[in-house]
Amino acid sequence: MSNFQALLKIDIKKIGWYQIIGGIAGILTILYLFVAQPHLSRLLFSVYVFFLLFYGYSIFCGILCLKETRNALTYSLINQFLQLISIACLGYAYSYSSGIYISVGIDLSKSVEGALSFGISMVDFAFNSDPNRLELKVNLVAFWLIYWIDKQMNLNKKKYTVTD
Repeated sequence: MSNFQALLKIDIKKIGWYQIIGGIAGILTILYLFVAQPHLSRLLFSVYVFFLLFYGYSIFCGILCLKETRNALTYSLINQFLQLISIACLGYAYSYSSGIYISVGIDLSKSVEGALSFGISMVDFAFNSDPNRLELKVNLVAFWLIYWIDKQMNLNKKKYTVTD
């Protein structure tokens, strides 16, 4: 095994741990919300369960990376695409992050303003709540991870086509 391949395995394991820790942080956040709000509507309960599945998927992707399975990077790429865009429009909003996020974008709610947010594992899902809220953000961490994962997948393809 070359030094490059050894470093690649270490990097994939780091991505795996990142996804696992981000998923656990998200699950703990959702569980805290369950406890903090004693009376949940069925819709809100369903939304929380839905995002628990997203965080569970992040943990699943991390485990695949640690086990070095063949499709680990493909699943991780999907996980990062789920976190790439945050949008709020006409009373509906979607924002999901499992792990560190640094989001930049625009807020058109009152005027054209830049928007910046950062933190660890969050979810924002609004259903018919604030019709004046209009935002679009891109998670820079997810964007960079998508780029990196795609690069690694292309390197792996070249490696397997040369040796086959």
